[in-house]
Amino acid sequence: MWVAVVVTLALLLGAAGGGLVWYRGSTYDDLAAQTTTAQALLTTSDGKVADPAVRDDLTLEVDDARALLGASFLDRMTTGTTGATASLEQASQAVHASMLEHARAEVEAARTSLAPVQERGEKIYAATEGLGADEAVRTRLREALDAAATTSETAGSGASADDLAALEQAVLDLEAGLATVATSTEEMSTAQDAVSCPAPDQVWDPDGGRVPDSALAAIPWSPSDRVRAEVLDGLVALDAAYLERFGVHLTINSSYRTYEEQADLYDPSSPIAAPPGCSNHGLGFAVDLGGGVQAFGTPQYEWLKQNAETYGWTHPDFAEPDGRVPEPWHWESVLARADD
Repeated sequence: MWVAVVVTLALLLGAAGGGLVWYRGSTYDDLAAQTTTAQALLTTSDGKVADPAVRDDLTLEVDDARALLGASFLDRMTTGTTGATASLEQASQAVHASMLEHARAEVEAARTSLAPVQERGEKIYAATEGLGADEAVRTRLREALDAAATTSETAGSGASADDLAALEQAVLDLEAGLATVATSTEEMSTAQDAVSCPAPDQVWDPDGGRVPDSALAAIPWSPSDRVRAEVLDGLVALDAAYLERFGVHLTINSSYRTYEEQADLYDPSSPIAAPPGCSNHGLGFAVDLGGGVQAFGTPQYEWLKQNAETYGWTHPDFAEPDGRVPEPWHWESVLARADD
């Protein structure tokens, strides 16, 4: 029976003549070309799909296609290649669609990452107006911010939303915008620091003296004084230990200062008070203490030196006896990013 079928098939194929040549040159070549394209897609899509399962499916289809292409002519004739080509095409389309989805998500992620960098850049730009820093540096920051805003608004929108190459370029553009804004912002901050903060242990900050009320918390035993909310618990715990040791609360002589309060205190001829924008008092990270702490060598001062860091507070190097401005009364949260 099987022999008869094979003989019949052979006779039919022989009779087909030119049709056989057409079959060999068309459907086989179509499948081979589609397999090559699919393999290239697997390479380029690695790590760039929203759903990795679609690549697994395409890999299986490519393996099946290669097996069919490597089979005998008779096997290909009985099995057919048209279905394999269609399946390969469908799996390839699924991978491409997943790549588009992934690329759109990457655009949004890059846009999201850019936003806070833009926000800080705008804050630095606004805060440096009229403060005497290099205007050329400030102009570069403005240009970087404007370019980034345009990129953020247009990247991955409109017709480009279905263009994989355009989406991938949008990600690169957004990342480049972020890098440029970050660099320009740092340059502007450094330029302003050079003008505003004369001491090397001072760092200018646009939030100095302008911390919102929502970010500040009153000190319970001295409610007219405030510090940053995130450092209050450590100060309260330090005070509790101090109270147990000395029988009194820490004496708070100064805490958070507004920009205007710091400006009133600042005297360019004296190193005692930092310029406005250069003080950790203005960031809510510093307190000035009395009650015996205000003198080096007292039991209160020595106890704090030994115990304060356990609770997240420290005496900065600049305020040490051999520091730039010896200030036994000045203590800071360890979260303070620079000495006052």
